[in-house]
Amino acid sequence: MTFSNPDIGYFEQDLFDAFSFSQIAETEHMVFFSGVAPLKGGLADLQLIGSNSSEQLSFVLDIIEKCLKHSNLEKKNIIAWTFYTTDIQEFAAKASPVLNQWLEGHKPTSTTVEVSGLIHPEQTIEITVTALRT
Repeated sequence: MTFSNPDIGYFEQDLFDAFSFSQIAETEHMVFFSGVAPLKGGLADLQLIGSNSSEQLSFVLDIIEKCLKHSNLEKKNIIAWTFYTTDIQEFAAKASPVLNQWLEGHKPTSTTVEVSGLIHPEQTIEITVTALRT
């Protein structure tokens, strides 16, 4: 098993070290992404990306795509993802068209959970991903 924190315009290494986690864990066939949040930077300069849920979702999907490429995978390799949102009604109303277009016809298993809060007070979404290397 290998763990990595790719340099893709997301978190700085000091943040991974401070919270003792890795962005990507890979086995021979399975790849797991830690929750991808609409945040960028390190401990000293962590910033929220996006002033609304649509902008935050776009940034998160961009980071997921970069993580997939880092692991030599494509969107079609995603087998499951979990959405954590602070407003499930807004997510349900706005996310489907964006996700359908982004997935290009691929339909992984999916779970959506409403939570009372995320790490940043203005953050509205976080997504975990499981992918299969074929």
